[in-house]
Amino acid sequence: APDHPGSHTARCPGPVLSKAKNRSAQRALLADAARLIVEGGHDREDALRRAARQHGIKLQQAIPPLEALHTAIHDYRELFKPEQLVELQGHRRLALQAMAEFAEFQPRLFGALLHGDGALDLVQLMVFADSPEQLMHHLSDRHIPWQESELVLHYSGGRRIARPALRFLAGQATVELVILDPGCWSDPPRDALTGRRLEMQGVEELNALIARTQA
Repeated sequence: APDHPGSHTARCPGPVLSKAKNRSAQRALLADAARLIVEGGHDREDALRRAARQHGIKLQQAIPPLEALHTAIHDYRELFKPEQLVELQGHRRLALQAMAEFAEFQPRLFGALLHGDGALDLVQLMVFADSPEQLMHHLSDRHIPWQESELVLHYSGGRRIARPALRFLAGQATVELVILDPGCWSDPPRDALTGRRLEMQGVEELNALIARTQA
């Protein structure tokens, strides 16, 4: 009967099982994505999508918290590829040197070096200038050979905008300067996966990160 006191209990297992499956799917995604990032150098979004396909999961239905993913990546790297931790710190210090060199352009570090969730040999800096030519002159004056490129950034409302970029080699790493207009603060780039404001760090934040994660 509909009013039987046990009728509510009988309906409980549905959502409980659904949540349990979701947690299980997230654990599977975390483990496989961490492996793909550390072993294969995949970026975060690509690794999660590959892991989701492997398990027959729609990523948006079981997307793990980024903090959990960062922990899984660090733990996997510490266990199986500890030498990458040294490389990560070294390229963060390289980022600091590049930020000092381009200080007049208000550089901000973004991308994989913040959390180690992608290729470790790419130093990505967001810089602010009225035109790419300002950066080109800066590089030419210092006899630094560079190549023109572009990077597609995500914005609110599902917009994708290609921004000009300049790349140059620094030791074993590539430095990529992605150029934004100085007046763009009211419309910042967004994280492709979460839709939140894209995480960027200035010199002080990066120094603190290096000190906090020093082996």
